[in-house]
Amino acid sequence: MAVFGRSYCPASLPRAKTFSGGEAVGEHDCASRVAVLDRSNQRCSTPVILPLVIALAVLHTQGSRWAESSEARITQSPQLRWLTQDVRRWQKVEGIIDWPKTYVNPFDPEEVTVDVLITTPDGRQLVQPAFWMEDYAWRQMGRQQGGEWFYPQGRAGWRVRFTPTQPGQYTAVVRVKDAAGQADSSPVSFTCADGPGHGFLRVSRIDPRFLAFDDGTPFFAIGQNLAFIGSSSQYFTLSGAIEAFHKLATHGANYLRIWTCCEDWALCIEGRKSAWGRSWAWRPPWIDRPADILPPSFAASSIFAGVRGDKLIPITEKRLQPDPSHRVAVLPNTRYRLSLAVWSSRPGVTLTVRIFGRDVPFSIPEGDTGKWTILAADVISPVDSVWLGPVELSLSGTSGTQSAAVYLAGISLRDPATDRELLWEAEPGRPVLGRYNPVDAFMLDQLLAAAEKEGLYLQLCLLTRDLYMHRLKDRSSPEYAEAIADAKRTFRYAVARWGYSPHVAAWEYWNEMDPNSPTDRFYEELGQYLDEIDPYHHLRTTSTWGPSPKDCRHPHLEIAEVHYYLRPVDRGRIRDEVAAVIDRTAFLREHAPSKPAIIGEFGLADDKWREDPQMPQDTELIHFHNSLWASLLSGLSGTTLFWWWDQLDRMNVYPHYAPVARFAQEIRFGREELRAVVWEDERSGIRVIGLLGQRTSAFWLIRSNGTWLSRVRGEAPPRKEPADVSLPGLAPGKYRVTWWDPWLGQPGETGTITISTVQNQVRTPAFERDIAVVVHVGEE
Repeated sequence: MAVFGRSYCPASLPRAKTFSGGEAVGEHDCASRVAVLDRSNQRCSTPVILPLVIALAVLHTQGSRWAESSEARITQSPQLRWLTQDVRRWQKVEGIIDWPKTYVNPFDPEEVTVDVLITTPDGRQLVQPAFWMEDYAWRQMGRQQGGEWFYPQGRAGWRVRFTPTQPGQYTAVVRVKDAAGQADSSPVSFTCADGPGHGFLRVSRIDPRFLAFDDGTPFFAIGQNLAFIGSSSQYFTLSGAIEAFHKLATHGANYLRIWTCCEDWALCIEGRKSAWGRSWAWRPPWIDRPADILPPSFAASSIFAGVRGDKLIPITEKRLQPDPSHRVAVLPNTRYRLSLAVWSSRPGVTLTVRIFGRDVPFSIPEGDTGKWTILAADVISPVDSVWLGPVELSLSGTSGTQSAAVYLAGISLRDPATDRELLWEAEPGRPVLGRYNPVDAFMLDQLLAAAEKEGLYLQLCLLTRDLYMHRLKDRSSPEYAEAIADAKRTFRYAVARWGYSPHVAAWEYWNEMDPNSPTDRFYEELGQYLDEIDPYHHLRTTSTWGPSPKDCRHPHLEIAEVHYYLRPVDRGRIRDEVAAVIDRTAFLREHAPSKPAIIGEFGLADDKWREDPQMPQDTELIHFHNSLWASLLSGLSGTTLFWWWDQLDRMNVYPHYAPVARFAQEIRFGREELRAVVWEDERSGIRVIGLLGQRTSAFWLIRSNGTWLSRVRGEAPPRKEPADVSLPGLAPGKYRVTWWDPWLGQPGETGTITISTVQNQVRTPAFERDIAVVVHVGEE
C-alpha cells in the first residue's frame, strides 16, 4: 500500500489490548526497538507464534477515526533545522524541514513544491529543491539469516541537502507552494569554513576532451560497472557493493557506473516493483474495476486516501500471496496494524489473512455490502522474528445458492509508533511513474556516502528506459510530452536528494535507448530543465544499444558514450581487444571531437549477449589488462568500464587498476593539449598507442601476439626480449625516457634518446607482452 505523508495518532485507533503470554505488550519508540534487535545478536530462528487476542474494527469510507485532522496540525510557516554543525566547503549540509501538512503524493511537484532559497556569501541566490524522505535502519543479517534488513526508522518528512562551494555566511529560506498558496520560513543562517576537496566534475577548460574539477585539478576516470545492486544475494547486496567500493578505491579506481533503473531485480528508484508479480513474468492478479462498482473515496485522513481503485484484486477461496521484491523487515514482538480496503457484494463472507503464521479472519457485517469498507486488526510479530514471512489472503463463507464477489483495493501493515507502511508494494495497480522507491532511495544514499568516503565518483543511470521508450516514437505526440514531464519529476527528485554530492559524476538518462528514437527534443528539454534546477550543473550523458552519432553530437549531452562487447560474431575483433578499443575511440572522436568520451560498457560476451564462457579461462586477465591500457592511452576520458562485475569480483581484478592509476599520474590530462596516435610497427610486430604532449608524451607498446585469446588457446607466448620500435609523432630532438612495467605499475630503466628526421626508432628494455614509456622533452 503506497500512501505518502499520512499520519495518524495511535491513540485515536479503535483499540484492544493485545497480549503475549498473559501480559500486555507495551509500546516503545522505533530507535529503542531497533536497539532491541541489536541486543538480540541479530538472531533469526524459527518464528515463535504467540497467542493473539485480535481487535477487529470495521471503518467506513468516512475514515474520520483513522487520523487526527491534518488541518489541525498545519502551522503558519515551515521551519528549517540544520542537522550539520561543522559546515565545510564541498561537504554536505543537511536540514529537516518541519511542514506537517499532508499530501497524497509528496513526490509530485504539481501537488506540492518545497524549495530552499539559499543566499551565498557573494550575494547570489540559489534554489535548492527539497525532497520527501523515508528513512530506514539497516542491518547486515547475513545470507543465512535472510540478507539485508531495512526497517522504517522515524516518521517520513521533508529534507534538504546542500553543498557550499565557497566559505562564508549562507542564509536559507524554505518556500512551500501547493494548491492553498505559498508559505515561507524565517531565514536561517550558517557559516561555512574552508575545507578539503576539488569541487564538482566539469569539462576541462584546457582540453574539452577530458574532465577536471572546479579547481582545475585533472580527472581521468578509472573504473567499471557495478550495475545491479539489490537486497537479494543473486546480485551484489548493498553491503557487498560497499565492500567492492573499498577494494576498487584501495587499488586506485575512482569511477563507477551504477544503475538505479533495474525494475524489480535490483536497485530502481522509479519502477514497477510490485508484490503481485515480476517484470519478466508479469501476470498480476488484478482486474480493471467493474463498471457497476464505484471507485473508492476514502477520507483525506485515511491511510487509503491515495488509493484510486482502478485495479482490483478478486478474493476467492484460492489462497493469494503477495511477494514483495524487497523482503519485508519487522521488529520482534511488536504490534502492527493490519488494514484492508474491500468491497463485498453480500454479507456473511469471511476474508482471512494469514500473517505471522496465524489466521486473522475478517467478517463482512450486515450493512457493509455493496460499498467500500476498511477492515482493521492489531497483530503482533513473533518474539524471535525479524522478517514478515508469507502473507496469504483467502475467502470462505461463499458456498450456497448466492455467490459473493469480494474485491481488494488496498492492504496495509503499519507500525503505529512511526506511522510507516511495510506493505507499500502490495497496493493493486500502484502507480509506477512519479512514486519513488523508499528502500532503494535509502540504498542509494548509502552508496553515495560510501563513494564519498572512498573517493569514488558515480555515473548514475537514472531512468528506467522501458517506462519511456515506447512514448518517444513521435516527438510531436502528447505521449512524448508526457514522457518529458515524467522525467522532469524524477530528475527533480534526484537533484534534490543526491545532486548535492560532488561524487555524482554525471547523470546518465537511461541505459541503452533505441538509437533510432527521435530523442533530440527530449535531451534538449531535459537539459534546459536541469540547467534551471540543478544548482551544481552535473554533467549529463546517455547510452544506446547501437552507435548513435546524433547523441555524441548533442549539445546538452556533455559526455559521449558507446557500449561495446567482444563477441564471436565479430570474428575480426574477438581476437583483438586492443583493436576494438581503438575502433570505438575513433568513432567517438569522429562524432565528439571536443567533449569527454567514454566506453561505458565493455567486455567479453557470447552472441546472445551473455557472459563469454571463455572469460574465466583468461586467468591472467590479459583481456582486462589490455583494454584498460589501450583506453588509457587512446584519447578517451576514462578507461573502458567493464561489465560482468560479479565475475570480475570472483577473479579479483582489482589489483589491475593500480598500475593504470599510477601511470595515469604521469600523463598531463587537462594540463596541456594531448594528441592521440596509433602506430603499427610492421618490422617489430608491435602496436604503439600514445598521447603526445608539448612537454610530456606517453606510449603503451604491445606485441601482436599479446592478446587474451592467444593465451587462452595455448599459443606460444611472446618471448621476453628487447625491440626496436618507432615512437610516432615525436619532433626531432633529445628526450628523457622512463620505461614502465604495465603489470606492476612501476618505473624501470631510464635514459635519453635522440629523434632525428631520419631516425625515430628506440630500443626498449626486454619485455614479454607489453611495456609503457613516459617521454619528456629535453635531457634533464
